[in-house]
Amino acid sequence: MGHLDLSRVSGQVWTKDHPDYEKAAQPHQLAVQQSPEAVAIPTDVEDLRAVLEAVREAGLTLAVQAGGHGASEDLAGSVLVRMDSFDQLTVDEQGRRAVVGAGVRAEALATALAGTALFAATGTSPDVSLVGLTLNGGHSWLSRMVGTSAQTVRRVELLRPDGEHGWVDDSSDPELMRVLRGAGGVLGVVTAIELDLVHAPGAMAGSLTFAPADGPAAWRAMRDAEVDDAVSIFAASMRMPDAPFLPEQVRGKSWVGVQALALDGQVAAIDAVRAAASPLSDQVGPIGPEGVAALTNDPRDAGASAGLSVLLTGLPDEAIDAMLGWHRTDAGAAVVLLGVRRLGGALDRPGRPAIAGTRGATWLMSAIAPMPPGAADATRAALAQLGEVVAPWVAPGGLPTFLGSTERLDRVLTGEDLAALHALRERLGASVIRPTRL
Repeated sequence: MGHLDLSRVSGQVWTKDHPDYEKAAQPHQLAVQQSPEAVAIPTDVEDLRAVLEAVREAGLTLAVQAGGHGASEDLAGSVLVRMDSFDQLTVDEQGRRAVVGAGVRAEALATALAGTALFAATGTSPDVSLVGLTLNGGHSWLSRMVGTSAQTVRRVELLRPDGEHGWVDDSSDPELMRVLRGAGGVLGVVTAIELDLVHAPGAMAGSLTFAPADGPAAWRAMRDAEVDDAVSIFAASMRMPDAPFLPEQVRGKSWVGVQALALDGQVAAIDAVRAAASPLSDQVGPIGPEGVAALTNDPRDAGASAGLSVLLTGLPDEAIDAMLGWHRTDAGAAVVLLGVRRLGGALDRPGRPAIAGTRGATWLMSAIAPMPPGAADATRAALAQLGEVVAPWVAPGGLPTFLGSTERLDRVLTGEDLAALHALRERLGASVIRPTRL
C-alpha cells in the first residue's frame, strides 16, 4: 500500500485522523462497522476521476456507497466514495422515463413524480439510493408487471476503471449491460441511470391488518387470491418489542398485515382477504407514486439490525403455519418483521437481460431483527432458526439487493454468472474497483 494523496480532490475528504472520520464512514446499518482508508464526496466527474487516480496510485481499491445503505464490513484497503453530489433528476413524462443520478434517493423521485401517475420500480424504503437499489437487482411493487428493478434500466452512465466516462446500453455493450443489471457496483462507478416508468392513472392500493390469531387465514386468502400481473401483494407478521422509543400505539404490539397495489385498479385480492378474517383496520383507495412508500411504512432512522431473505418454491399451508407459528414463539420475538411478497408475472418472463433474477420462485420471504447492544449472537441465532423453519421451501438464487453485509454473491448468482462477472472485471481492468461480495 502506497501513500494516499487526495489533495487533488476538491470535494469533502475524511481520512482516519480526521475527527469526523467515524461519522463519515458510518453506514445506515449501525450494526456494521466500516473502516475504509478514507471517505470522499467528489463534486463532479472530474473530481471522481481524481479520487480514482489517487486510489490507483496508492495501490488501494475504490468502493462506492451512494447513500448509507449497502454496508460492508470488508473495506480495509479501500477509499469509500459517497455520491451525494450526483443528484441529477429529470423526468420525461411523454417518454415515460427518468434519468436519475447516483446520489438521488427514492423519495426524491417519488416527489418528482407526484401528480404524473407515473410509477418507478423502487423498493419499499424512501431513503435508499435508486442507483444502488436498482443495479443490485431490486424488487418493487411493480415487479410482477415489469420484472426486477434492474430490468427497467435502459442505459447506464459509467465511469470505467480507465477513466472513460459515458453512457452504455444494450446496443453498445450488451454483456456489460446484462451484468450491470444485478452486479453494477464492481465494474466501475455508475454516475446515473435512465429507467422506464409505468403510467397507471387508475392505481389503487389496499392495506388490511389483523390480529395474530387471524394471520393464517388472512395469509391463505392472500395466497389464493387470483391476480393479474398488474397486482402485487405483500404480507407481513409484525411483532414489536416493548421498547420505550416506540410510539405507544405499536409498543409491545403484534399484528398481521396484507397490502396490495393494483396498477390497473383491480383490488379484488383485498376483498378476498377481507372475507377470510375480520380486519382490525381497512384502508383502500387511489394511490399516486408519492404514496407507495407509505404502504409498508419502512423505518426512516438509521439503526442496528440483521436480516434474512430467501426465495421460496411455494407457500403451502404448512409453510404459512410454520412461519407464523414460529414468529409467536419466544425465539420469534427477536424478529420484528417476517414478510412474504408474491413473485411471478413478468419476473418469470424474458425481459431485458440481467445477471440476477427470481425465475422459478413464487414468493420472496424477508425477516428483519433489531440488534440491540449485546444481543448480536441471540439475534443471529433467531434468524438461523427461522432459516431452518423455511428450509423445506427455499429455492436457489435471489437478488443481491437482499444480501446481508457479510453474504457473498455466490449465494444468489450461478457459477456461470459469476464467471461472466469476473471476465468483465478483467476486460475492464477493474482491479481498482473493490470486489465487494465477490
